[in-house]
Amino acid sequence: MKKEEQAKSSLNVLSIAVLQNCRNELYGLFPFLDGAFATLSYMESWKTNSVGTDGASLLFSPAFLVRAYSQNPVVLRRGYLHILLHCLYGHPFLHRPSQNKLWDLACDMAIESIIEREQRKRLQLPQNLIRNECLSALGSQASSAQEIYRLLSENQLPFTIKEMTEAFLFDDHGVWNDSERNRKKWEELRIYTAKQRLGTTNQLGTRAGTAGETVEIKKSGRYDYRQFLKRFAVFHENLELDQDNYDLIYYCLGMEKYGNLPLIEPLETREGKKLEELVIAIDTSGSCSRETVQKFLEETSKILSEQESFFHKMNVYLLQCDCCIQNVIQIRSVEAWKEYSQKIRIEGRGGTDFTPVFRHVERLRNEGKLKRLKGLLYFTDGDGIYPQTKPDFLTAFVFLKKSAHWDKVPTWALRLLVSQSSMEKEKAI
Repeated sequence: MKKEEQAKSSLNVLSIAVLQNCRNELYGLFPFLDGAFATLSYMESWKTNSVGTDGASLLFSPAFLVRAYSQNPVVLRRGYLHILLHCLYGHPFLHRPSQNKLWDLACDMAIESIIEREQRKRLQLPQNLIRNECLSALGSQASSAQEIYRLLSENQLPFTIKEMTEAFLFDDHGVWNDSERNRKKWEELRIYTAKQRLGTTNQLGTRAGTAGETVEIKKSGRYDYRQFLKRFAVFHENLELDQDNYDLIYYCLGMEKYGNLPLIEPLETREGKKLEELVIAIDTSGSCSRETVQKFLEETSKILSEQESFFHKMNVYLLQCDCCIQNVIQIRSVEAWKEYSQKIRIEGRGGTDFTPVFRHVERLRNEGKLKRLKGLLYFTDGDGIYPQTKPDFLTAFVFLKKSAHWDKVPTWALRLLVSQSSMEKEKAI
């Protein structure tokens, strides 16, 4: 028994050494992942016969690790990165659709597609026809697990689910743990990682900007938002005479019989379905030029000038955001907007992260400043970090033109081209 325990202990030590070696090699390739590497501890677990993560630890079977590493170190090295990216993209913490097997496959394919685009020799796997054809078929049309899940559900890929699962499977998703604590931790790590990557490459990342420019809104946008804004409307009483819901006969009878004394008068309030609350976010990151942001604000002016779409008392929050909230203004009336729009200061010019806006909206709701919010409009060029979790209010990312980043919008959000009279949208899973 003692020899068995010693052998087991030695195997466990060897397994951890294998993982550490993989981590060190990956760190040399991706130094900006230091926070992610430091977050996952190593733990032998009976919950899995292979390897996986619960968001806090990397859980493993020692026998599997040693065998996999001895057969091909690249598989395990790539698999380690595969697991980290699952966490950074929030896959273990998202709501799983009813077809779990399809969702697991979609997550694996999304991560492998990301790794493949890195084109690192030390991560290249042996040629596999099914993998190659699937990744080639996906191309740029699917940038998220949600989109790939849709393609799989519609049988748009040329292989069976079993064949694709065998080609893409590495880690055990059965140990995923969608705890709120882990989700928030990895959301913060995703932002940190993007900032770290900015420091090691020339790519646009998520560093906050400090630049400021003043613009004057001289004209309103041309797009007619009235039909679209009905999606965010609510029923509410408004202070105006209701001429439609009273009997004109009794009114005239009273005026005729008693002089200036109508028997009935119109109600002083009227129930209608209009906008009461709305959040408008403006992307002020470095990828959006001053002219682009000014056009965003002109479209915002068009929205807020649609008086028939709003109740007299409105509650609209206008946010400027690059990778953090740069400016917040509350607008309570059309007159207040006209005064504010005379001279607006654009603040930002950093990297792009859409998630701070959603966190700020939740804070406003928790503080009772937004009570009946139905929707959020986010004016952007689409190049940034999107939230992994669907909010419980309707969200539309608004584009001035259809860019290369159009397909990056999550499937739970609407996509609106203001240059068109019709709206293109993606249905949530």
